[in-house]
Amino acid sequence: MNIKSLLLGSAAALVAVSGARAADAIIAAEPEPVEYVRVCDAFGTGYFYIPGTETCLRIHGYVRYDIGAGELFAVTADSGDETYFKRARASFRVSTASETEMGTLRTYVETRWQYDTNDTVPGYTTVSEFSLNFAWIQLGGLRIGKDESFFTTWTGYAGAVINDGNYGPFDTNLVSYTYNGGAFRAGLALEQGNNNGIAGAWGIDDYMPHVVGGVGYNAGMFDLSAVVGYDTRDNLGLVLRGGWSAKVRADVTFNDAFSAFAMVMYGENESAYTTWANGPVTDETLSVIGGATFKASDRLNFNAQVQWIDSNIAANSDAWSVVGNLNYTVVPGLVVTPELVYADSGVAGTDGAFGGYFRVQRSF
Repeated sequence: MNIKSLLLGSAAALVAVSGARAADAIIAAEPEPVEYVRVCDAFGTGYFYIPGTETCLRIHGYVRYDIGAGELFAVTADSGDETYFKRARASFRVSTASETEMGTLRTYVETRWQYDTNDTVPGYTTVSEFSLNFAWIQLGGLRIGKDESFFTTWTGYAGAVINDGNYGPFDTNLVSYTYNGGAFRAGLALEQGNNNGIAGAWGIDDYMPHVVGGVGYNAGMFDLSAVVGYDTRDNLGLVLRGGWSAKVRADVTFNDAFSAFAMVMYGENESAYTTWANGPVTDETLSVIGGATFKASDRLNFNAQVQWIDSNIAANSDAWSVVGNLNYTVVPGLVVTPELVYADSGVAGTDGAFGGYFRVQRSF
């Protein structure tokens, strides 16, 4: 009996262990909850919530290809003959936004890579270039970081043409504040400028930043804006530097199909903000830019722009440029733009020159 009981007990134990193992083998771990990406429509098209946060993110940019030809845009080949100017560019942009008790918190970053032909005499080189064009943080109306000059962005760029003339400097580190009270707006910026090359150098030379201030008013059909920039650099020997420059702009929207603008610019030629200067450094220069856009259809726009510069040189004539293009949306996100440009530098003894430009751009 003892042996029989022992055998029966052993068999029961084996069955129990086997059953326990079999039960353990079929128990599945509980899956982790999946958080799907949510659309964020509070800050515009293309934003979505970063999972696990209340911050909205947008990834966007464009790929562009430009071709230039003619006297204004052609480059010189090794043979001494003219050939095409070409540029391929990729722009990658990241925007974030979230609401806080102190206002909207935003960031914006844009980097660009491009591969283009740079003219030399004789011959030309093809160069790969990289740039950080924007990298700023904004809380409410306060912005700090890498941006384009407030002198340029406050009134907006010129017309809806590719070769849109000369109306102010661009790359700079800055601290700016913008107040938007509905119809009325105002802003102030402290800028560093940059020293990227001798021709484009307009960086500060001590702890005093350049100062830019602007005001604006929107009356529905009409929008008016004005900006003043003061270059704080000291004169350096015989090199005249520093001074003021100003712009006033009016935009008119006549209807859904037709809009126009005019911008008057005046400043001391020695100021880095008077980038359109076309005369002696000791002079002051006046320039006027005007343009219009006609929307022929949902896909086709006609754009035109004219710029005139008072050269202030007795021996020279005034400088002119005239630009016109067609902006055609082939499919949503893909736009082609053929453009014609005529420019006269205003230098005595020279004739005006024509150029043709063609752009294909895929935006996303």
